[in-house]
Amino acid sequence: MTSPGDFLNQETALGLLAGFVVGLLAYFAASKLLGATRSTKGKSAVERQFRNVFSIVDDGRRQALIRYYMEKYECGCAEAMRRAVDERQHDANRW
Repeated sequence: MTSPGDFLNQETALGLLAGFVVGLLAYFAASKLLGATRSTKGKSAVERQFRNVFSIVDDGRRQALIRYYMEKYECGCAEAMRRAVDERQHDANRW
């Protein structure tokens, strides 16, 4: 009969530890790679800037703001976001 100490000897413990470290490194590398492409994929620079400027506004209010500028200037969504950001920056610089 073997004792538990025979199964978990120093070589086995080091092998498990090395496998665990390599697995963690692979996981973090993959998540960084996938996270970076996922966050920038599909969003234009104008949309990212709009979301940053109006980050404290909830999504429904942001959509209403975009619709307002689309109707006011008779333009598309991207142009409406750009105009909203421009007006917000103009108001902020006015003071």
